[in-house]
Amino acid sequence: MVVKNEIILYQTDKLTSRIEVKIEDETVWLTQDQMATLFGRNRVAITQHIGNIFKEVELDPKVVSKDFLLTTPHGAIKGKTQTIKMKIYNLDVIISVGYRVKSKQGTQFRIWANRILKDYLLKGYSLNNRMNRIEDNLQNLSTKVDGIDLQINASLPPNQDIFFQGQIFDAYTFVSDLIKTAKTSIMLIDNYIDDSVLTHFSKRNKDVNLIMLIKNISKQLNLDIKKHNEQYPVVVAKVFKDAHDRFLIIDEKEIYHFGASLKDLGKKWFAFSKIDISSVKILDKLKEEGLA
Repeated sequence: MVVKNEIILYQTDKLTSRIEVKIEDETVWLTQDQMATLFGRNRVAITQHIGNIFKEVELDPKVVSKDFLLTTPHGAIKGKTQTIKMKIYNLDVIISVGYRVKSKQGTQFRIWANRILKDYLLKGYSLNNRMNRIEDNLQNLSTKVDGIDLQINASLPPNQDIFFQGQIFDAYTFVSDLIKTAKTSIMLIDNYIDDSVLTHFSKRNKDVNLIMLIKNISKQLNLDIKKHNEQYPVVVAKVFKDAHDRFLIIDEKEIYHFGASLKDLGKKWFAFSKIDISSVKILDKLKEEGLA
């Protein structure tokens, strides 16, 4: 692949005129005026030779020539530009004209052009290889990132779901995994807590503080909590009668709303969802009442 619309200056020595050579479509292109400069002939002669080349069907004009739009300063209006459409011809035409005018400059240009095109083709090949390697590396990186995302998503609790009657183990596993994500604190608001709920929280990290807010602390629950605290990190239970729903607050950041008490997980249909609101509002309200 050759870089498109590239311009290279051609000059055999300091005494000769410089020619701006256009490189595109893996060949070089010149106008008739540029060929006249290159071969030291007038444009009329160049035009005649090109006409004869096409007339003799030596080359196909549709293949070896094309229109080119050139923007130049406007000759009559200062500060303005004008666009001129002109024909340009590729290396096949340039070489053929060079043979017809018997010009040494034609041979020199052919050698130069072939070397330039070879360099550009190699550069294009190298560039393609580099781009292919970059694309492969990006693809590999994308695959790895997708794999990491999948692992992360698989390890994180879902934001919402529903458990049906009989899915006791699935519900139990979900809540246990959710509890294990806590790093500093857990607060449970649930009016119906028993020893099965305490079993869930026995799996929390040892440095995680746990507060349970419940409508009524029975003698049996008080005894269960006491036994729990003798073996596991302390659970603090407080009476709170203003809540109807059940909430689980993780690290004072994430709030989960449960459609059933934790002691009834999987016994009947229930749903849960992660609430996309700040936990600050709830915690501030509880702190006002001395519960958080």
